[in-house]
Amino acid sequence: MFKKIVWLGFSTKGKKAKDLEKYIASLVEGWANEFFTGYNPSYWSDKFGFEVSPNGRFAEHEQITDINTLRAVIDEVHKYNLEIFINLNAWYYTDQTMPLIEKMVEEFIEIWVDWIICGNISILEYLKELWYKWKINISTIMAVYNSEAIKFLLENYEINKIILSREITLKEIEDLVTEFKDTQFEVFWEGDFCRYNNWLCFAEHKYWAKDICTIVVNDLIFKKKYRADFKDFLLNPELSNEQKTEEMDDEYLDIFEQIASILGKIEIWLLDNKILEEELVKIIKISKNRVDLFFDAMKWINDKRNTNILTYLRALKYLTLSQPSPLKEKEQIEFEDLRDEIEQSVQSGIKYLMDKSKELWGIPKLKALELWNFYSRWDNLNLYTYLFFSKFKNIETVKFPTRWRNYNEKIKIIEEVLNKWKVDKKYLDRGINIERTHYDLTYLFGKKLWFRELLK
Repeated sequence: MFKKIVWLGFSTKGKKAKDLEKYIASLVEGWANEFFTGYNPSYWSDKFGFEVSPNGRFAEHEQITDINTLRAVIDEVHKYNLEIFINLNAWYYTDQTMPLIEKMVEEFIEIWVDWIICGNISILEYLKELWYKWKINISTIMAVYNSEAIKFLLENYEINKIILSREITLKEIEDLVTEFKDTQFEVFWEGDFCRYNNWLCFAEHKYWAKDICTIVVNDLIFKKKYRADFKDFLLNPELSNEQKTEEMDDEYLDIFEQIASILGKIEIWLLDNKILEEELVKIIKISKNRVDLFFDAMKWINDKRNTNILTYLRALKYLTLSQPSPLKEKEQIEFEDLRDEIEQSVQSGIKYLMDKSKELWGIPKLKALELWNFYSRWDNLNLYTYLFFSKFKNIETVKFPTRWRNYNEKIKIIEEVLNKWKVDKKYLDRGINIERTHYDLTYLFGKKLWFRELLK
């Protein structure tokens, strides 16, 4: 199994103080094998505050802010023969900040920090000049996206482990860890779709509030924007006002709205059915590998997500059952397989809702339980990525955040699945997120519900 690594950032003083011994013991007893943290002592924060941080975190509660607490944390972690490392992974350091970094490194050596995680070349060069003998990890802030970057780091520095950027896809992870079989890697359990994260981003991520770089998207599909050449376009004397108005229309329909519109037109015979069917086939072919084409039993039947899936299923049934069929032979087989897969997901999801409702004596209690125990927008643990990472012996650690989550039960379930290589039917409960898919699934698996094969 992987090592599970978690962030420690807390105070042992004031209203939000934690009992250090009990807190670390609870993590170790649950699942933590390694720890990492940030250090922002008063000699830094008094001068630069927390907005400019030595480690890429921008809030006081996410740091350890004094040497005594840091020493106590290290001693407590070492009691369990586990390791802890410190992030020095800010995007850059200046002539004003570098002397403070050097002071920190001296403290780290004195109190036996196990590792330093490096986020830029200046730190790597400094540690190299210092003949630093402890472990050095390459931070995700270094934006290691490709094999050339890894080759450069391995050729020039003594590297313990490379932490791959959180926004690369599972397929890219597979390519890199396969090429560098003798190199240890760390990956994030949770990905991040933004390509401007880490080294390429200088915005503060506020977690639950909108970041300054937030963009308007719908299921990772950009909404329609005005033409980039709109000024020249509007001033074009060869176009009528009607033509300009039509071309500048910024109305946006997602694929499910498009499908619903086409089905509505077919039902009332608004246009030539053949044309509408061709458009419907085109939309299904483009979208058939989406990873979100399953009924979500942690939402209600009339939730937009599930009504979208029901609309999609209606379209598949129309196309596959129509006589004469508007589909080619190969399309007929593919669309029937997709139809059956989605229908199975809908049926099992509705059954789950009904069974849980009966068990709890009512829909309101079921809804309260689901919202409280199972579902939140941050909770996207799933079996797929863990099974995938387990294929590679040189993926040493998987990073688990501690914010807002209780992972112990889910991790035990996943470890059981990995050890037995079998999914027990009792684990098809949506509450453990087995059936909530990862946005990268299409890079890995032909079937979105491939894990059902394990049931056999």
